[in-house]
Amino acid sequence: MPMEKPYLDSLEQSAGRTDATIQWARFLGETFGTTGALNCLRYYEDLNWISPLVRKQMVSYLRGLSLREVHNKRYDEPTTLEYPLESLSGTLFGAHAQSLQYIAKIRDDDLEEHVMIARMAERRVERQLDDDDEDDRPSEMVSIIRDSASQTH
Repeated sequence: MPMEKPYLDSLEQSAGRTDATIQWARFLGETFGTTGALNCLRYYEDLNWISPLVRKQMVSYLRGLSLREVHNKRYDEPTTLEYPLESLSGTLFGAHAQSLQYIAKIRDDDLEEHVMIARMAERRVERQLDDDDEDDRPSEMVSIIRDSASQTH
């Protein structure tokens, strides 16, 4: 499954996606405040999570938020995430991971599938590193020969 860049290139107007977009705008405003939310959108654009068009559209959504919806919690409050990103709950990246969940929902994509593929790749790399470490160790027979040779000298 190839990843297109940017991950979210437009905010299509369907009922489920519009609701998710509004929820995301509220989340950004409540979590980061107006200026912080704008900075986050720029950061997500730099990461290729969203396109410049999505950033501009989200700025419009943010401008539509009421004062009550803007910055009523702190950015560094722990965010509780659900599967598949639950391991990021309580971390500094948790709020951004929550944004990624909204982005995936708006894109109508299965974030769980992407996380599963990334975890499988990570395990494969770990196994390869473990195999390389084992190859670097001398075999048991070499160790026995070295030990007996050092005892005779």
